Amino acid sequence: MSIRALLSRADGTDTDVDLADFSSRRVRRDELLWVDADGPTTDEVDAVHRALPMSEESARAVASVPAEPNARVMEDGVEVVVLALGGELDADPVPLQILIGDGWAITRRDNEIPYLDEHRTSIQDQREVGRLTPIEFLASVLDWHVDAFFHAAEQLEREVDELDDAALRTDRNLLHRLVAMRRRIAHVRRVIAAHNDVAAELARPDFMPESARHGLDALVAVSKRLARAAEAISNAREMLIGTFDVHMTRTAQRTNDTMRLLTLASVILLPSVVLAGIMGMNFKVGLFDEPNLFWVVIGIMGAMAVAALGIARWRRWL
Repeated sequence: MSIRALLSRADGTDTDVDLADFSSRRVRRDELLWVDADGPTTDEVDAVHRALPMSEESARAVASVPAEPNARVMEDGVEVVVLALGGELDADPVPLQILIGDGWAITRRDNEIPYLDEHRTSIQDQREVGRLTPIEFLASVLDWHVDAFFHAAEQLEREVDELDDAALRTDRNLLHRLVAMRRRIAHVRRVIAAHNDVAAELARPDFMPESARHGLDALVAVSKRLARAAEAISNAREMLIGTFDVHMTRTAQRTNDTMRLLTLASVILLPSVVLAGIMGMNFKVGLFDEPNLFWVVIGIMGAMAVAALGIARWRRWL
């Protein structure tokens, strides 16, 4: 069964109900019925329609999940569609449809959304969820949705910190890891940016009907939290740019160290090469008749090399 119905009461008690048996009663004012549909079949959708007092417009809405974020007011309720992050940050987002009506709320998705299952368990701990109006429950679900983006930002920041350590260790595969991380961050940014219009719609003073206007503040708060979540994702992106700067600085430093070593080797060997070239010129000089002068020349070459090394140490080139 891919549909789970939870009836929450104002006294903190919660009961799993069978929608087939629930159609004979209505939700009381001190109760809230949450129907969570995970990839429901057509028959299961029809069972939801029969169990809850909803209009034909709401019935058509619950029959399928739109692929893009949206928020609209219907004849007997409100429909909000968001894109939820999957188990992996680089996975395709899962459309989540939230329908609210008179005393009931429906969440429908076609794939697993971890935070829905987690919060379904957490609200069954004597919390007085039944005191919430459907609008307030909608705000709670959207808060869970925004929390997932904050958790994603924390995870991305931790991974960027690991890349910082790799940059200081001069990891040879770091560039590929940086590119992969950039794509992950860009993917999450695109998902959260797709909700800008929805957040603006929910924050409009005239979005909710007059009878449900008391829940507007909660929706406005959710919109503001979504903006802060977007800033947190952007901060992870700025951190990644800093990591790339560290990588480029370390690369430049390694290049400088290599060039300094090659330059020092040239400085040490060049005087000896010049001296050897002069002594090897094809002309007659009397000193060439002295065999012992060979060792003198070798000594001079060694002395020049030691002098070059001494100067390099004094100037702190080594």
